[in-house]
Amino acid sequence: MGWSKAVVDEYGQEAIHAGSWRRRALIALGIFGALLLIFHRPLLLYIGRNIALHYAAKENLKLEFRLEGSVFTNLTVRNLHATPTGPSDVESIDVDLARVDYGLFALLRHGVSTAIKNVEVRSARIVMNPAKAALRPRPPNPKNKIELPDVFPERVHIANATIIVRNRPHDFIAEHANVDLDPRHLGEIRVDKLQLVGGQTWLRLAAQTTYSNRNLTLRDLILGDNERFRSINFDASQIAARKLGINFDYVVAEGKISGAIALRESHDSLDTNVRIRSENVPLSAFNKFAALPDDWLRGQVERFDVDLAGLLSSPATWNGNITATVKDFRQEQTAFDRGEFQIVAKNGVATFQTAEIKQQQNEFHVKGSAELPRDIRDLGRAPATLELAATLPDLQQVTAGIPQNISGSAELSGKLNIKNANLDGDFLVSAPSIASKDGRCENLSAAVKLSKKIPPTGSIKPWFEDLVSDATITISNLRFRDYVADSVEGSLHAKNDLVAFDRLLVKRKQNEFAVSGEFRLPKDFAKIQEQPAKIDISLNVPQLADYWVPDSPDKISGPLQATGQIEWKNGIANGQLSIFGANLHLRDLVFTQLNGRCEIWNSVVYLNDVSARLNEQDFVSGHAIVDLRGSHRYSGQWRANISDLSKLRPLLRTFGNQNELGGSLMVDWEGGGDAAAFKRSGKLKLALENGRYGNARSLQVNADATYSPDGLDVPTIFLRSDKMYFQAIAQAKGDRLEISKIELDQEQAKYAGGYISIPFIWKNLGTDEPVLPSGGKVMATFRSENLDIKKLFQDLGLKPAASGLLSVQFDASGTLGDLNAQLGVQMRDLRSLSLEKFEPASVDLIAQAKGKEVTITGKLQQAKIQPLELTANFPLDVPKIAEEGRLADETPITSKLRLPRSSVNFLRQFIPGVQELDGDAALDVDVRGTIAKPVLSGSGDMTINVARMSDPTLPAVQNFKGRVNFANNALTIEQCRGELSGGHFTVSGGVTFPTLRNAELNLQLKADSALVARNDTLTARADADIKVT
Repeated sequence: MGWSKAVVDEYGQEAIHAGSWRRRALIALGIFGALLLIFHRPLLLYIGRNIALHYAAKENLKLEFRLEGSVFTNLTVRNLHATPTGPSDVESIDVDLARVDYGLFALLRHGVSTAIKNVEVRSARIVMNPAKAALRPRPPNPKNKIELPDVFPERVHIANATIIVRNRPHDFIAEHANVDLDPRHLGEIRVDKLQLVGGQTWLRLAAQTTYSNRNLTLRDLILGDNERFRSINFDASQIAARKLGINFDYVVAEGKISGAIALRESHDSLDTNVRIRSENVPLSAFNKFAALPDDWLRGQVERFDVDLAGLLSSPATWNGNITATVKDFRQEQTAFDRGEFQIVAKNGVATFQTAEIKQQQNEFHVKGSAELPRDIRDLGRAPATLELAATLPDLQQVTAGIPQNISGSAELSGKLNIKNANLDGDFLVSAPSIASKDGRCENLSAAVKLSKKIPPTGSIKPWFEDLVSDATITISNLRFRDYVADSVEGSLHAKNDLVAFDRLLVKRKQNEFAVSGEFRLPKDFAKIQEQPAKIDISLNVPQLADYWVPDSPDKISGPLQATGQIEWKNGIANGQLSIFGANLHLRDLVFTQLNGRCEIWNSVVYLNDVSARLNEQDFVSGHAIVDLRGSHRYSGQWRANISDLSKLRPLLRTFGNQNELGGSLMVDWEGGGDAAAFKRSGKLKLALENGRYGNARSLQVNADATYSPDGLDVPTIFLRSDKMYFQAIAQAKGDRLEISKIELDQEQAKYAGGYISIPFIWKNLGTDEPVLPSGGKVMATFRSENLDIKKLFQDLGLKPAASGLLSVQFDASGTLGDLNAQLGVQMRDLRSLSLEKFEPASVDLIAQAKGKEVTITGKLQQAKIQPLELTANFPLDVPKIAEEGRLADETPITSKLRLPRSSVNFLRQFIPGVQELDGDAALDVDVRGTIAKPVLSGSGDMTINVARMSDPTLPAVQNFKGRVNFANNALTIEQCRGELSGGHFTVSGGVTFPTLRNAELNLQLKADSALVARNDTLTARADADIKVT
């Protein structure tokens, strides 16, 4: 029998016996355990659900889901939906089912790495929209402990999962992914569509897998016809020991890359061992993996080897070397023939042992070394030296890739030094003579000196703090097109945020143009317009013609003076500008006086007088007041009165226009309002009498318009010549725009007439409100029959491009949102005036809009070919098109272009000198997808049995066969081969359409002993390899 001891308190009451207390505690504990066993599942699921909802709310997410499972062994989430309720990186998450099987005791004892047994996900779509930065590869944050991933389940099954990460210009997309990883049998990974942020896209990717003991191997992942991963291996079998291995074997064309990466957690970092071997790999293959556009980098990597080991976050531990040899490098405007690089890291120092770039005679050399710091955050501040030297005897080779090719020679030298976190630099460029197609100069010399104290990582100092730099440039005997100068001198000094242009002086004989000023650099470039600045301008030119070459037909002679000072403080401008010239001669045109004067006060520009006078009767003059702030209020008046327009012919000649000009012109405009809000009022009168332009004579133009925030009224639009007559009335008022009494006559024949009335809210111009309301009614009719195309061009004083008769019929009704319209265009007896052999053609085009869809059918017919037919349809949203100014990129389109097999003899019309052409051609192309992502399909082929030229010295083309294939977004030349009198030529490549608005050409022509000319004394054959991009 158990013992008990009674305890009596101070009041004499007996306390609970110890044995009784234990029994009651055990009973209570047993009851609690029983309740826990009975109710643990709903209780823990309830707690887990609320924890998930709590953390989702902190991330501005609304969650809806059903949670199931036994808690101790598995959890299942069904019908998960996540939507943002505020700023969030998550755009949406939808998962039908997600199940995780795990061992609770393994989880408690060893963590996640070995606890998860099985992961199953079905029908998932996750869309992320990172708002802070674009998706690009980035180094790890050294402030955070670097850890290997923990989650490597024993089995994985994912069915129909899609992940999208919003990014510019291209999203990352993995669409309809299916993953089956099971140690008991071979698995597979399939992805219907994979798009990287560089824009590269693959469809229907698939690879077989083996997965055992958390060791995953993918085999034979095909990326293209000559590109694949033979194997990719992720070895997480030792993840419990915090080790991970990655191996890959990649082949592309005739090159290959193999790599082995071993990672181990150590000292809050990763002990990393990297070994990479690469041979004969096209540089373009690296673009996709570095999130770069296709063909951003081009060339050939002959060798790229990496042997590097050390702690990822501690450069001082890095040991190894990187060796690379690159040839035929091209990156936009940068190009070189060969580059050799070798960097060695040893004993805490990284050394450029080799860094040479050669392009024929030109050479670039870099040498230097840098101490490797203990902390990667100090990598840019550690002591380092870098020397650059370039000898460029042939600048034409260096600049071959830029539009403005430069010839001449130059030398470049420089040195950078970092010591005690202070950067010092000194660079010098000199060139005795350089030239381009637009000009030339001599004795160019430029020097830059800079110093800066490099702040530590995370410093909040402005980027320009402790920056001091000086730059100078001098040039002599400068010529740019027809402009010349004896010398150009400039200097710039910067200290912290103050950048001062000490001077920029352009001298020619006794004439001088000088500019000086200063500017405060902004901490935030978004506020650059608020930065203090000032500029001084001085132009003192006794003879303006000195700045042109003596024989320039466009030179202006005479004296010209100009001065100006403008200063900005706190976004407010003050200053003045003035210009004055007298008896300025341009060809036969004489400006007796040119005058301009304006004052700027508190960002209001007072344009007091701007005038150019030919004589007392002929002048252009104006005045205005413009507020540079806010809504940009303005008021002004502009008048032009020219009694004889033929005096302005020298101006036309200056711009290469050789047309005749004559008549009298009067223009009078007066107006004012808010430019930003489009709240403007004004009136315009224009009158041209007895005008001449090109072949047009007796031109008469009258226009009288008034406008205000409430509407536009143009009661007179009148144009007449000796051969043509046009008139119309336009009015925008309330919610409508009407153009009525449209009439176009050619001599005695009435060729066109019509009426247009569309919904148009004038007062909404310049606002966010719709200008074209979708519910507004449309009424339009227009007719034009047998309009002489050649005559119309001639009547307008333009050179005719074609001849023939044009008929147009247009009718529209309904609303903009539910439009019922039809446009019919017919062209008959259509001829090209530049191609004498072009036989008459006819064109029929019908475009019909019903509701929100447009259907287009067209046909081109000519005697020597089968009809070329076009069909297309796409959705139509007129208000949206008007707002964006074009069809939206996401607009779906379906179209077809078809040419039945026809004789190629019709090509003789376009190729002069062809005597005989025998063969046939056919084309059948479908275009689907969207404007931004077209999907092409179909093919075209051409066979030329023989093509003979009229000139007997030119060889005949024989046995030519060509075939093009349309697939995805590209036209690919599958076959293009022919013979030239025993020699052969081929064309390969194609055209890629990133969008239907853009085309990228990539063609290569090769010739082998092709006969290019032959006569009694000469036989010429040629080999060729020409690329066109």
